[in-house]
Amino acid sequence: MKPFKAIAAMSENRVIGCGGKIPWHLPEDFRFFRQMTVGNILVMGRKTFQAMGRPLPDRHTIVLSRRSKKAREILDQPELGLMKFGTFEVASRLEKIDYSKDKREIFICGGGQVYAEALPFCSDLYLTRVKRVVDGDTFFPPFEEQFELVAEIQDCEEFKIVHYRNLQLE
Repeated sequence: MKPFKAIAAMSENRVIGCGGKIPWHLPEDFRFFRQMTVGNILVMGRKTFQAMGRPLPDRHTIVLSRRSKKAREILDQPELGLMKFGTFEVASRLEKIDYSKDKREIFICGGGQVYAEALPFCSDLYLTRVKRVVDGDTFFPPFEEQFELVAEIQDCEEFKIVHYRNLQLE
């Protein structure tokens, strides 16, 4: 199986969301996310997809959901590049995409439970570390013992973007 990559932004207290929204507005980080993910495959949970409101342009989206009826209403739109699966494990075995031949990268991009399930399968983690403490209800899972810092991509006043590599998948 081709390893996944994860891309996320978290605050100093590990918050990644609050009430289904991102609790900060960082246009430079959004540009980095776009630069990394355009032309690739995004894997996300149903709530993350619903918070976005639509598929992101120029990306293929795989949405994970356990809620069959609700997911069918929202997600069964193959013309938009959306697919619904019951768990992360099912999506990782997706037969519709031949991972060995597909040149696209597969990015895990939320929410908290999807990150927790997917990080062991991710070769790389691109993490924006927001330099503030914020209130929230969704948190990024612990990863520090499984990943090592590879590079600092960008450091500015409000955030730092760093690249980690999974020690167990080398």
